[in-house]
Amino acid sequence: MSANPKFLNLVLLNGESAHKLQAARAAGFDQVEMWREEVTEHTAALAAQLNLGFTNLQVLRDFTGAPDSERLQKRAELRDFIRVAQSLGCDTIQAPATTREDCVAERIDEDLRWLASEAARYNMRIMYEPMAWCSVDNTLPLAWQRLQRLDQPNIGLVVDLFHICARGGDASQLDGIPADRIYEVQLCDMAQMPPQEKQALSDYARHQRLLPGDGIIEVERFVDKLKSAGYRGPVGIEVFNDRLKAQPPEAAARQAWQALQRYWP
Repeated sequence: MSANPKFLNLVLLNGESAHKLQAARAAGFDQVEMWREEVTEHTAALAAQLNLGFTNLQVLRDFTGAPDSERLQKRAELRDFIRVAQSLGCDTIQAPATTREDCVAERIDEDLRWLASEAARYNMRIMYEPMAWCSVDNTLPLAWQRLQRLDQPNIGLVVDLFHICARGGDASQLDGIPADRIYEVQLCDMAQMPPQEKQALSDYARHQRLLPGDGIIEVERFVDKLKSAGYRGPVGIEVFNDRLKAQPPEAAARQAWQALQRYWP
């Protein structure tokens, strides 16, 4: 049996957050990725009752390189995320690379250092995700180059198969990245190469991803690389799919668990 925590991103499921938590746990998942907007005053107690952990709290958007008019607001938003994460017993916040075209690119390193320092005050970690439609760091190699340069011990990478493959990348992009600098692995699939125009790519990703094994991504190559590197962190399913989300949450969660077990039992 794998020692890696198994998580489900609750974006796959329909319904109230409590129902989603129950469906994820019943399917077999140890952890969930929780969205800030879905956290209620009862979330922590229910998760404790279910013996269900939190992989991270999502998602601190467009933090790095924020224009002057929004910089203080983004820092206040981080502090709110930290407060909510602590209330859940969660030690990790996901903060993807910026998608803004008006970002102040020369200030991204400074903002990431501040983000790491502020998070460290509360023993929190930051997951930095290179999304395919980001305006900077839109590939895994670019994001890794930045994290290497900054050398902040509490910032690590999200490996999301969609974002790698949507830009034409493959499992070779994992080469040279130490396993302990990967904070989580999100498995999924896609039926075809998505459109490359930024908005169309984002729309595709948010509605048409598939469970791993149902499309063209060579999921097993990523899994083999990660296992060979000794990756011990969370592995799970992040799939935005309208058809699956229309199903009862228990049914969608079971399908996600079965797909995950095929690749990472």
